[in-house]
Amino acid sequence: MRILFAGATGVLGRATLPHLEQAEVVGLTRTEAKLELLAGLGAEGVVCDVYDYEGLLGLARRLQPEIVVNFVTDLAGGSPVANNRARREGGRNVLRAATAAGAARLVVESVAFALQGDEGRAVTELERSVGEFRGEAVVVRFGRLWGPGTLYETATRPPAVHIDIAGAEVAKLIVKAGAGIHEVVA
Repeated sequence: MRILFAGATGVLGRATLPHLEQAEVVGLTRTEAKLELLAGLGAEGVVCDVYDYEGLLGLARRLQPEIVVNFVTDLAGGSPVANNRARREGGRNVLRAATAAGAARLVVESVAFALQGDEGRAVTELERSVGEFRGEAVVVRFGRLWGPGTLYETATRPPAVHIDIAGAEVAKLIVKAGAGIHEVVA
């Protein structure tokens, strides 16, 4: 099974990849510096920016993945505007590339808690856009991730889930979940 994994070097991607050892995973990164990290996590790394649609499309068509994972976020900089762009533009590009490549399944990261303003609208748009996918569309809503490498070192207000638990659980959902919305919360 071949998986194209956008957002592979993010905190959730890093927690998920080791649990996908039975699959052939190609993880996207925007920088060559993270290729070694991806190899250490069991994925083939490819430099490709989800904002470069033509590059992403060419890669997806060449790889012809069975599953495409969209775990693209931009939380590290603390900018809601950047994260909303990741959900809107990055999400749209991953969806279009998955469709064009003939992927059978699309798995998209979302949240299991309410966001306000433009952040909430961006999440709603991302989830709705998944309905355009012709294959099995899986939306995974996560509680607030906590633990090493996340924004929270200790459990935060519910819904929350430890990053290690989230990575193990979502790896199962990536390959086995039925179409629809699934939650990963503690």
